[in-house]
Amino acid sequence: MTAITHVYNYTVRCPHYKENEKPASWLNHVEVNQSSEIALNRITKWHDEPGTKAFESGEFVVRKSNTDDTYYAMQSNRMFNNAHSLVTFKVFLDKCCQDADPEKIIAHLVEDYNGRLAKAQ
Repeated sequence: MTAITHVYNYTVRCPHYKENEKPASWLNHVEVNQSSEIALNRITKWHDEPGTKAFESGEFVVRKSNTDDTYYAMQSNRMFNNAHSLVTFKVFLDKCCQDADPEKIIAHLVEDYNGRLAKAQ
Protein backbone atom coordinates (compact mmCIF):
# COMPACT_ATOMS: atom_id res chain seq x y z
CA MET A 1 0.00 0.00 0.00
CA THR A 2 1.26 3.46 -0.88
CA ALA A 3 0.96 6.48 1.35
CA ILE A 4 1.01 10.07 0.18
CA THR A 5 3.72 11.70 2.25
CA HIS A 6 3.85 15.18 0.69
CA VAL A 7 0.84 17.31 -0.31
CA TYR A 8 1.04 20.65 -2.09
CA ASN A 9 -2.03 22.74 -2.99
CA TYR A 10 -1.45 25.85 -5.05
CA THR A 11 -4.10 28.54 -5.41
CA VAL A 12 -3.71 31.63 -7.58
CA ARG A 13 -6.21 34.47 -7.42
CA CYS A 14 -6.60 37.60 -9.49
CA PRO A 15 -5.67 40.71 -7.59
CA HIS A 16 -8.55 43.12 -7.23
CA TYR A 17 -6.47 45.74 -5.45
CA LYS A 18 -2.89 47.00 -5.23
CA GLU A 19 -0.91 46.06 -2.14
CA ASN A 20 1.43 48.75 -0.82
CA GLU A 21 4.08 49.50 -3.43
CA LYS A 22 3.75 46.16 -5.22
CA PRO A 23 2.20 46.13 -8.69
CA ALA A 24 -1.15 44.33 -8.90
CA SER A 25 -0.19 40.90 -10.22
CA TRP A 26 -1.19 37.28 -9.78
CA LEU A 27 2.45 36.68 -8.70
CA ASN A 28 1.57 38.43 -5.43
CA HIS A 29 -1.43 36.14 -4.93
CA VAL A 30 0.01 32.62 -5.02
CA GLU A 31 -0.92 30.55 -1.98
CA VAL A 32 0.60 27.16 -1.12
CA ASN A 33 -0.62 24.88 1.62
CA GLN A 34 -0.13 21.23 2.53
CA SER A 35 -3.66 20.30 3.58
CA SER A 36 -4.69 16.76 2.68
CA GLU A 37 -8.31 17.74 3.27
CA ILE A 38 -8.15 20.50 0.65
CA ALA A 39 -6.47 18.17 -1.83
CA LEU A 40 -9.14 15.48 -1.35
CA ASN A 41 -11.95 18.04 -1.66
CA ARG A 42 -10.47 19.32 -4.90
CA ILE A 43 -10.02 15.83 -6.34
CA THR A 44 -13.60 14.91 -5.46
CA LYS A 45 -15.03 18.11 -6.94
CA TRP A 46 -12.96 17.85 -10.11
CA HIS A 47 -13.96 14.22 -10.54
CA ASP A 48 -17.63 15.20 -10.35
CA GLU A 49 -17.20 18.32 -12.52
CA PRO A 50 -14.30 17.56 -14.87
CA GLY A 51 -14.58 20.67 -17.08
CA THR A 52 -12.83 20.60 -20.45
CA LYS A 53 -9.21 20.13 -21.38
CA ALA A 54 -7.61 23.55 -21.90
CA PHE A 55 -3.92 22.74 -22.50
CA GLU A 56 -0.96 20.65 -21.34
CA SER A 57 2.01 21.92 -19.38
CA GLY A 58 4.73 19.31 -19.25
CA GLU A 59 3.18 16.22 -17.70
CA PHE A 60 0.17 18.16 -16.42
CA VAL A 61 -3.18 18.19 -18.20
CA VAL A 62 -4.88 21.47 -17.32
CA ARG A 63 -8.66 21.64 -17.40
CA LYS A 64 -10.99 24.65 -17.41
CA SER A 65 -14.22 24.76 -15.46
CA ASN A 66 -17.39 24.85 -17.52
CA THR A 67 -18.98 27.35 -15.11
CA ASP A 68 -16.29 30.02 -14.56
CA ASP A 69 -12.72 31.02 -15.42
CA THR A 70 -11.03 28.51 -13.15
CA TYR A 71 -8.19 26.31 -14.37
CA TYR A 72 -7.00 23.26 -12.46
CA ALA A 73 -4.66 20.31 -12.59
CA MET A 74 -3.47 17.57 -10.26
CA GLN A 75 -0.80 14.91 -10.24
CA SER A 76 0.90 12.41 -8.00
CA ASN A 77 4.62 11.64 -8.12
CA ARG A 78 6.71 8.79 -6.77
CA MET A 79 9.68 10.02 -4.79
CA PHE A 80 12.71 8.23 -3.41
CA ASN A 81 12.33 5.85 -0.45
CA ASN A 82 8.74 4.93 -1.40
CA ALA A 83 7.50 8.45 -0.65
CA HIS A 84 4.74 9.94 -2.78
CA SER A 85 3.58 13.48 -3.42
CA LEU A 86 0.24 14.87 -4.49
CA VAL A 87 -0.10 18.33 -6.00
CA THR A 88 -3.18 20.33 -6.99
CA PHE A 89 -3.21 23.61 -8.91
CA LYS A 90 -6.22 25.92 -8.91
CA VAL A 91 -6.10 29.22 -10.81
CA PHE A 92 -9.00 31.69 -10.46
CA LEU A 93 -9.13 34.22 -13.30
CA ASP A 94 -11.77 36.85 -13.91
CA LYS A 95 -12.20 40.15 -15.72
CA CYS A 96 -9.55 41.76 -13.50
CA CYS A 97 -6.93 39.42 -14.96
CA GLN A 98 -7.38 40.03 -18.66
CA ASP A 99 -3.62 40.07 -19.21
CA ALA A 100 -2.95 36.92 -17.16
CA ASP A 101 -2.00 33.87 -19.21
CA PRO A 102 -3.10 30.60 -17.54
CA GLU A 103 -0.36 28.67 -19.35
CA LYS A 104 2.36 30.97 -17.94
CA ILE A 105 0.81 30.77 -14.48
CA ILE A 106 0.70 26.96 -14.51
CA ALA A 107 4.29 26.81 -15.86
CA HIS A 108 5.38 29.01 -12.94
CA LEU A 109 3.58 26.74 -10.45
CA VAL A 110 5.04 23.57 -11.99
CA GLU A 111 8.52 25.05 -11.71
CA ASP A 112 7.96 25.90 -8.04
CA TYR A 113 6.52 22.43 -7.36
CA ASN A 114 9.48 20.72 -9.03
CA GLY A 115 11.81 22.78 -6.86
CA ARG A 116 9.95 21.71 -3.73
CA LEU A 117 10.11 18.05 -4.83
CA ALA A 118 13.86 18.30 -5.40
CA LYS A 119 14.35 19.69 -1.89
CA ALA A 120 12.14 17.00 -0.34
CA GLN A 121 14.09 14.15 -1.90
